Amino acid sequence: MRVPSPPTRRGFTLIELLVVIAIIAILIGLLLPAVQKVREAAARMKCQNKLKQLTLALHNYESANGVLPAGTVNTNPGNGTIAAGDDPNGRNGGTPYGKIIPYPELQTDPFNNYGIGGPWICFILPYIEEEALYKRFKRIETERAEVVDWFGKQPEYTDNLIGDKHLAAMDCPSHPFNDEQLSNGTGMETLARGNYAACYGKGGYGSVYGNNEAIGGVFGNNSKVRLSDVKDGTSNTLAISELKYRLQSPTGPSFQDTRGTWGYGTMGGNVFSARTGPNSSTPDAVWGCRNFPEEGMPCVQSGSPYREMACAARSYHSGGVNASRADGSVQFVADNIPLLVWQALGSRGGGESTTEP
Repeated sequence: MRVPSPPTRRGFTLIELLVVIAIIAILIGLLLPAVQKVREAAARMKCQNKLKQLTLALHNYESANGVLPAGTVNTNPGNGTIAAGDDPNGRNGGTPYGKIIPYPELQTDPFNNYGIGGPWICFILPYIEEEALYKRFKRIETERAEVVDWFGKQPEYTDNLIGDKHLAAMDCPSHPFNDEQLSNGTGMETLARGNYAACYGKGGYGSVYGNNEAIGGVFGNNSKVRLSDVKDGTSNTLAISELKYRLQSPTGPSFQDTRGTWGYGTMGGNVFSARTGPNSSTPDAVWGCRNFPEEGMPCVQSGSPYREMACAARSYHSGGVNASRADGSVQFVADNIPLLVWQALGSRGGGESTTEP
């Protein structure tokens, strides 16, 4: 009796296999952009929530102190064309209050004692659950006549480090993370990066703009603005938006670019201007420029008398930036917002229309 042979199993032909692989590749190609869009939408929402929390912290500070924190405190008395409070440089560490400078000819020179002080973010640290960092900041502020040069890894404050590490509250989830620190050889060394910035209005860095309510924002050098002072209305006035910092690169080099330095209250460090629109192609005018348009970070060097420094709000979100207003609301602002509307949102008392045509 003949035993029937088992039926042969037919496998995939090469052509069929290639077709299946092609179909899978097409499906993956269709799926990846959707996944990326979902991730970006989630990152944008997290970013907006961080801006919300920072703005609420500003409100809490104002409730406790009667005014919003200064954009940056700067006790430099000015010199020649540089107005008081406008010099963003430190004094290479400065000298402690009351300390005798060893060179007699310098003992009466205020430039050897006073320089750039604490920025807005340092004053609201207790309101974002960073009490330990705030105590470190206050120690430096109490002991030194200028502050920022003592941030980072300074040997005199190895037990009191502040500004040398990323601050989670200042990091946008959409920005590629980079641990490279600012080190520019002027005493401001090993300062960590961050993304959120206070609005200086629609002018430049100088106090001449900040003191003018038609131009200045709710922050400025040595500003003391109350929410009740915002004549344009807190819902029509910018408080905080975003900045980009350089990705690690030998071009520049990137570690010398001052933009996106969370502890440094200079234009582009942790403050911005609405003089140019979001993600503008107009170069930022900053002290410490390392131009790199390929990253969407064009800039030109802007030095003394510093008042014309201006830096646009910038982000890695597609098509715009997140921004909070002084009432605590947060919106996504498109890159193509009319410049006059963006500038109107920047000033605290210009009386301009903030309605898009």
